[in-house]
Amino acid sequence: MTKADQFTDEKYNLMKQTEADLIRDLQAVVKEPEKEAELSAEIFKKHQKWLQIIMPNYSPEIHLGIVSAYDTDTRYQSYYDDKAGKGATKILSRIVKKHLAK
Repeated sequence: MTKADQFTDEKYNLMKQTEADLIRDLQAVVKEPEKEAELSAEIFKKHQKWLQIIMPNYSPEIHLGIVSAYDTDTRYQSYYDDKAGKGATKILSRIVKKHLAK
């Protein structure tokens, strides 16, 4: 994502840092699946925060719709799997769905 005009430098930097933190946590779970329980809440919160930064109209329903698209759209699968490792998108989708079901 390129820096959009409506983003302040601070908001853009927060978005990029949140994404980097999310990717780092997903990488940890891909490498060591047993860490999923430990990192699940943080992964969910970081993905939620990232969406809230880029979507002023964020809602849990929109969040669920987005991760549902992750399950079927290879562009999303490639995005997360390329950055965090094969299977990262499925992990992210599973975590978000679990947290939104609470």
